[in-house]
Amino acid sequence: MEEKALECPVCKSNKAEIAGDDVKLSGRFEDKEFLTTKLTVLRCSRCGYYMMFDKTASSFTTTKDKS
Repeated sequence: MEEKALECPVCKSNKAEIAGDDVKLSGRFEDKEFLTTKLTVLRCSRCGYYMMFDKTASSFTTTKDKS
């Protein structure tokens, strides 16, 4: 499988902040409910676009909030 560097689809930046780790999303579509696997939510440092990745994603420069 080809490994590719992750980038923001809006501004093409490769820097992001971790907005959430091990996040699970749930929802309903028609008469079915669903729950996602654990996701990491990243926010682009340049444009603020939110991206969600499962644990197989790699090669994205992240910064943790130190507050």
